Amino acid sequence: MREPISLQATETANTGAVPRPTEPPRFRPRERFLRVSSFFLGVVIHIYIWDVFLARFAIFRWYVQRTMLRRWVNIARRFRMLAVELGGMQIKLGQFLSSRADIIPDVVRRELTGLQDEVPPAPTGHVLEVILEELGAPPSEIFRSFETACVAAASLGQVHYAVLHDGREVAVKVQRPWIDKIIEVDLSAVTWVVRLIKNYPPIRRRADLEALLAEFARVLVQELDYIQEARSAAIFRQNFAHHPGIYIPEPIFELTTRRVLVMERISGIKITDLHTLDQLGVSRIELASRLNNCYLKQFFIDGFFHADPHPGNLFVRVETNTSLTPSWPTAPPSPVGNNGHLTNAVLEQQLPIDHAPDETPAGTPFTLIFVDFGMVGRLTPETMEIMRQGVLGLATNDADRILNCLEQLNMILPGADRRQIKAAIETMLRYSFNRTVRELTNLDVEAIMAETKDLIYDLPFQIPQDLLYLGRALSMVAGLATEIYPDINLFQELRPFARAMLAQEQRNGNWMEKLQQELSELGRILLALPREMDAYYRAANRGELQTRSDLSRLERSMKRVERATERLIGGMLATGLFLGGVQLRTRGLEREANRAWWAAAAAILWALWPRNS
Repeated sequence: MREPISLQATETANTGAVPRPTEPPRFRPRERFLRVSSFFLGVVIHIYIWDVFLARFAIFRWYVQRTMLRRWVNIARRFRMLAVELGGMQIKLGQFLSSRADIIPDVVRRELTGLQDEVPPAPTGHVLEVILEELGAPPSEIFRSFETACVAAASLGQVHYAVLHDGREVAVKVQRPWIDKIIEVDLSAVTWVVRLIKNYPPIRRRADLEALLAEFARVLVQELDYIQEARSAAIFRQNFAHHPGIYIPEPIFELTTRRVLVMERISGIKITDLHTLDQLGVSRIELASRLNNCYLKQFFIDGFFHADPHPGNLFVRVETNTSLTPSWPTAPPSPVGNNGHLTNAVLEQQLPIDHAPDETPAGTPFTLIFVDFGMVGRLTPETMEIMRQGVLGLATNDADRILNCLEQLNMILPGADRRQIKAAIETMLRYSFNRTVRELTNLDVEAIMAETKDLIYDLPFQIPQDLLYLGRALSMVAGLATEIYPDINLFQELRPFARAMLAQEQRNGNWMEKLQQELSELGRILLALPREMDAYYRAANRGELQTRSDLSRLERSMKRVERATERLIGGMLATGLFLGGVQLRTRGLEREANRAWWAAAAAILWALWPRNS
């Protein structure tokens, strides 16, 4: 640990002037826009040429698959170099991708992992100048000592250690130079690329890219307000006040402004420093389970979640004194939820956040520490209730519950075949239910794709705008838990929570409310029934009744037959032309033979050329 450096030596004795950086940071908006937009556009073009266009040709498909990993490693390396140089939004994207151990190959992920530690700090002079401008006094008047060396640099700001005059050790987070304008340029560059690809039919059907980007921009701009971040940290402290295994540093509101955030200083080990944690005796399964259950509470009970759980924001503090208690008041949770029922208190009591999973030897006691609350998400009570039903479906292997959850969350396209989606969910559950993450990596992917090929062809799913950060947090937590303990069984982790919900449904005070909802729905149907029957008979008398049949599968089967027939014809034609060319060549007609062979090559290309269908 670095020793704090007194600011008395860094300030001019008479004026208290803050030192200026020796070389002011350069900001060239046009150059930055071109570099960011050209990189992302190049990635889009690369994906289309290699993974869409060339993959259609059987003659090239094997090479596309063989070189895929090497190509993506090169792209990840170029992106990491660009992100380290430019900073801004690229750092956040790289941190998100580097935490996806569940879907991104290790060799690709390792290229991006360095983005959590390689961000270069801003000049010290800029940091001291911002503190002077925001707090209205030189640092020596605010702090007893201030460490001018940066201890952590992130995409939007950097952290310095300091000591207050009352002896409290704090971490001072200061925004980077030009960060407002940098984010504005980065967003405009990505917006330009989005406008180019948004009308691609498979994308247009499933996501409103501009709306998703607008939601991303809203949260990113909100993250630049450190006052809001301090308020979010205070809410998290309150939500986890009675859980000694989770800790959130205390914000110092009187010293926090929009560009400077002062919080309690904490110490800990990075959550992905697994070698050190193993040496200290921390149980990996206990750590992964606590992380998972902590987010279950945020998603399904609090409705307020930390949306940026990359390894740089999560630390582990090993407790040498097992009798330690939390340093903030530990008031018990309220027994009454937002809707007047016992829902939240009962469910929270069933989550073993601070305890090791059953039949698991407890390791060294530890505390999981969260930092950086600039990116947070909120869920409505209705969304949380729908998600709870989805969890029940996962925990009880109930495809109907999962399907209803997806529909209520607007994740299924209108007009999609419900039976087809249910069959696909049942297939996925059959192959994945109650398996560990390590076992899931060995699934028979070809068998799953064979059983769900019609669904894969249609892809009847969409991305709701309001669930963008929920999906981001879910995916990052899943990837991080996988990296910590690959044998974790997420189905097993859900069961205590699901059992509490099932027990509550059985004894519940919600049955009267559900009965009223069912009766009101039935009454609405009965009132509308005469009018709908009248319209039906009127249309029948006029001969205007129409029927609709889903012939999509038959149509695809016919297209496959047509395609196979075309290939057979092309192959026969190419064979005939080739043999004819051989005969012509043996008779000395070299020019005619070459023409026949060129025609045979054209017939092969015609047979293999992908059709728009």
